[in-house]
Amino acid sequence: MNPKVQQQQKKPSWKVHAYFLDACNCDWGCPCQFNAKPTHGNCEGIAGYHIVTGSYGTKVKLDGLNMALIASWPGPLHEGRGKASYYIDNRADERQFEALSNIITGRAGGGPFAVYASIIEEILEPKKASVKFQTEDIRSRVTVSGTSEDKKRRIRGEQSKNVIAEAWLEPIRNPVTGKAHRAIIEIPDGFESTRMDQASMKTLVANDGYLSFRYEGTYGSFSENTWKGP
Repeated sequence: MNPKVQQQQKKPSWKVHAYFLDACNCDWGCPCQFNAKPTHGNCEGIAGYHIVTGSYGTKVKLDGLNMALIASWPGPLHEGRGKASYYIDNRADERQFEALSNIITGRAGGGPFAVYASIIEEILEPKKASVKFQTEDIRSRVTVSGTSEDKKRRIRGEQSKNVIAEAWLEPIRNPVTGKAHRAIIEIPDGFESTRMDQASMKTLVANDGYLSFRYEGTYGSFSENTWKGP
């Protein structure tokens, strides 16, 4: 192959330092973290990302931007057959949108996103939305809001205004005493994170016309990570 053509086809390198909020319908701790079967047989949830600093290639800066995904699997994640929809911060310009779209769908290669891509078979292509990420450790919150036109196309739900996805963490409470637990999962070889602060869900809801669910009191986690690729 011509070296010039090969260079053109090479994927840009990327790197992000990000806060990661993970939430699903499993019990606290989430068996999926250990390649075990989901608590209720299936797994569906929301992931939110706030990029503290980041870059894609040599010219595209990603600092301060957010993104999110909604995903669902009919069984254990490693068995695949997943579905997902992706949302990119509407503050992103055209180049940033393309970069974040390539990263979150796994097309850029590397990070946990390449693993997700290997177990997700059906996707809705990324689109811009208002993606808000409130960073408050195990009280963090990610909210995805669409346009008024998106709202008309969605299945009617109970969530207020224009919210199409929301995951809001709260501390795990001792069911007997009501005291807040402080729990951490450490997985040295974890593909998402090596250290995750454990939480419960105050709110976990998605309703974007493609995936729809609502839970509370289920699994949540918050972590700080550095990912790169390809």
